Amino acid sequence: MARYYGYSPKGTVKSAVESFESKTQVRSAGGTLLGTVYVDISDEEWAVAIAYGRAQHPKLRGPEPVYEVRYAHQTRDARETKRIDTRQEEPAIIEVEPFPSEDEFIVWALDEEKGRIHGIAV
Repeated sequence: MARYYGYSPKGTVKSAVESFESKTQVRSAGGTLLGTVYVDISDEEWAVAIAYGRAQHPKLRGPEPVYEVRYAHQTRDARETKRIDTRQEEPAIIEVEPFPSEDEFIVWALDEEKGRIHGIAV
């Protein structure tokens, strides 16, 4: 149930998003959380957000997600990406190499989030 704004996914990205949504689950005290991916691409910023909700993918209308994680990359500042997790107070700055395309950024953000969930560095 991914949502795309300012962008039409192609094969690799579409597969990566579908795989993330269907296979990635987060265990929490209240049960299993599932993530819905939102991709927002503009000239100034590329962003991938994941909204985690209980037992079903969060929707725009319906129960609020339990938490959200957002990766935002300013295209003019190609050396860092900001990760905002609504469970934490301060955003994290991640040093990165420049991304050659939006597709590379989206796949990177999903891999980074999978690594965080499973407690491994990507």
